[in-house]
Amino acid sequence: MKKILSLLVFLPCIALAEVEIKTEVFEVIEVIQEDGRSKLKWVAPQSIIPGDRVGYRIRFENTGKDPAENIVLNNPVPENTIYVDGSARGANSKIVYSVNGGQLFGTPEQLFIIKEGKKLPATAKDYTNLRWTLITPLKAGEQGSVQYVVQVK
Repeated sequence: MKKILSLLVFLPCIALAEVEIKTEVFEVIEVIQEDGRSKLKWVAPQSIIPGDRVGYRIRFENTGKDPAENIVLNNPVPENTIYVDGSARGANSKIVYSVNGGQLFGTPEQLFIIKEGKKLPATAKDYTNLRWTLITPLKAGEQGSVQYVVQVK
C-alpha cells in the first residue's frame, strides 16, 4: 500500500492537451468538534494502516487559451482498498463506476457481479474504477477538482 501511495504522491503534473492534472493523497480522519459532532478532515498521510481511510483529490486546470472539451478523468480503486460508498464528488461532472477494471462503466444500479454463478447487484466494495465526465467545457484558466475516499483492507 505504501508503494501505491508513494507513487501517487510524487506523480508530476500530467499535461493532456491543454489541461494539467495533479493527484493528491490524504489521510481522512474523523475529528470530534466542541459541540460533539464529528467532521471528516483531510490531512497529509503519515502512516497508513489497515482500516484507515485515504482520500484522493484530482485537480485539473485548463492552461490553454481555448475551452477544453470532453474531459474524462478515470481513476482506479487502489489494490487492497475498498471504495467508500458515496464519497465520490465532482462539481459539473457525471460520475460512473466500473466493476471490471474499467472495461465497462455504469451507475450503481446498472452494475452487477457474478458470484457463485448468480448475477447480483454490485456494491461499493466491488468497484474497481471511478470515472468523472465534465458536463461542460473547462474555460481557459479555469480549474476544478474531483475526489473520492477508499478504506485500506
